[in-house]
Amino acid sequence: MIKAVIFDLDGTLLDTLEDIAISCNHVLKHYNKTPLHVEEYKSYVGLGAAQLFRDLLPALTSSEQKEALALFEKHYAKQFDKNTKMYENINKMLTFFQVRGIKMAVLSNKPNSFTKKCVMKYLRNWKFDAVYGIRDGIPRKPDPSGAIEILKELHVDPSECLFVGDMKIDMITANSTNITPIGVLWGFRGREELVEHGAKYIVKDPIEIIKLVSLMGRN
Repeated sequence: MIKAVIFDLDGTLLDTLEDIAISCNHVLKHYNKTPLHVEEYKSYVGLGAAQLFRDLLPALTSSEQKEALALFEKHYAKQFDKNTKMYENINKMLTFFQVRGIKMAVLSNKPNSFTKKCVMKYLRNWKFDAVYGIRDGIPRKPDPSGAIEILKELHVDPSECLFVGDMKIDMITANSTNITPIGVLWGFRGREELVEHGAKYIVKDPIEIIKLVSLMGRN
């Protein structure tokens, strides 16, 4: 029986790519680098903002990387909500879980403060029992530490939990904690990556998750 579900945030619940791209391009321009098209960022995001700039600006020194990250966070804080939106039918899926008393959590590699801001702004109509981004002392996904912490906080066994995400890091995180991994195709990556890294189920629409969990409840 499913008692809880852990969601990735960016590319799973929210389409945040354009706002991330705008702030990243602001940083690239600062360092006289050519801005990237929004779609190009799909291959860069996922491992957190610090890694993002190590990949985008590998020639920078460690101190310059920190400056780039600070510049990004300052800019993103002002416009993180200009273009971000929920994906279609996410509202129906979240309502389905909430009505049935299934606990919900968010585990993201987005900075913790921005993770909480996004959930508060866009997902405030639903109750989340735990919301975490990258924090000091807790390794980022695909390290299982964050997921294990949530399982303990929600008092659920891994066999009673789903992990829903759009990237390999989510599938790896789920499998390393024995949580059932569900890969979504509306996010930033594709079917091949999800299958290769252990997705048990692949869905094209949040409604498919509703149907899937309904079937699980009958078994």
